[in-house]
Amino acid sequence: MRLPQAARKDTSLYTVREVPELEVTRGEWDGWLRDSPGGGHVLQGYEWGEFKKLLGWKPVRLVLERGGQVIGLGQFLAYETGPFVPGYLWYCTKGPWLDWDDEEAVRAFFDGARTIAGRQGAHTLKIEPEVFDKRTDVKALLDGIGFRKARYDLNFKHTLLMDLSATEEDLLSRMKSKTRYNIRLAAKKGVEVIESDFEEGWTTLYGWMEEMEDRKEGFVMRRSQDYMRAMMKTMYDAGQGRFFFATHEGTPLAGIYIFTFGGKYWYMHGASGSKKRNLMPTHRLQWEVMLWAKQRGMTYYDMVGARKPENVRENDPVLGVYNFKVGFGGEIVDFLGCLDLPVKQVRAAAWYRFEPIYYRLYYKLKHDVFY
Repeated sequence: MRLPQAARKDTSLYTVREVPELEVTRGEWDGWLRDSPGGGHVLQGYEWGEFKKLLGWKPVRLVLERGGQVIGLGQFLAYETGPFVPGYLWYCTKGPWLDWDDEEAVRAFFDGARTIAGRQGAHTLKIEPEVFDKRTDVKALLDGIGFRKARYDLNFKHTLLMDLSATEEDLLSRMKSKTRYNIRLAAKKGVEVIESDFEEGWTTLYGWMEEMEDRKEGFVMRRSQDYMRAMMKTMYDAGQGRFFFATHEGTPLAGIYIFTFGGKYWYMHGASGSKKRNLMPTHRLQWEVMLWAKQRGMTYYDMVGARKPENVRENDPVLGVYNFKVGFGGEIVDFLGCLDLPVKQVRAAAWYRFEPIYYRLYYKLKHDVFY
């Protein structure tokens, strides 16, 4: 709901500025992000911007300040869309991170972002805020600013979140009985969980992922092998990516790759081999990594991607993955997804029409996903 004019704050209290790469360190940017309202997302982190820079996306880091203090921020990835559509697309992956209850702060940030983007030749601002879809007040605010629903949602709009701040006993009690049983069965049968170094972790997990693509309906790796390795290695070297494996008598049975940032972690990739599945290694693996995260002060776990219950069908190829995730007792949530703000109306409209063609051309020429 829009505030009455008399109740609004003076937007001159806020300043939005770009932080040039040479003027901010990884530690400074990530510190601001961790301290932002909501605690940020790993894909808004400095390292993710540096990784995407290798693929032709220029990170543009904007901060919202009040009284000289950073109170919100957004890392946009700028990509030149010429010659088809002159100018740049700015994509704020899983951001920005603002106080969404403060209307004037939100307006100030996007007023500043639109001005800076326009000066630098951007035609479209694309955002992907981790705001729940049920926040009709935020929807109305963004609509009033000029945002519209994007053609595509790029990361998962629906996901499953787990609050790890509860005790171990409470976490177990929230799980489905079959999940608890499988965790205990795996422990009883001697399944152990270990952390792996990069080379062994990459080779084993990616090999299983290739096997899954060959044998499992509905599982397709859209990213190239080169992209996957570079992404995992970059984040691993930054201390924000980790491999964990469930093993039995020294043999790896299942593995996951996670992202970590501050008090949060994300289940990015997982796969299992064909041996000893009856030992339920994937259940033990998830539980032990939850405990590992809890011991390090992490309280937020995003299992990354889950169907809304009303959209699950009996013949759905991902039904098994859905049942596995919901068995751990988390909450399925729905984010706003991607929204576009036209900066230059004619070019933004041209990009909106041309985007699907560009997407397909990019995939055909580079054998990888554009975004």
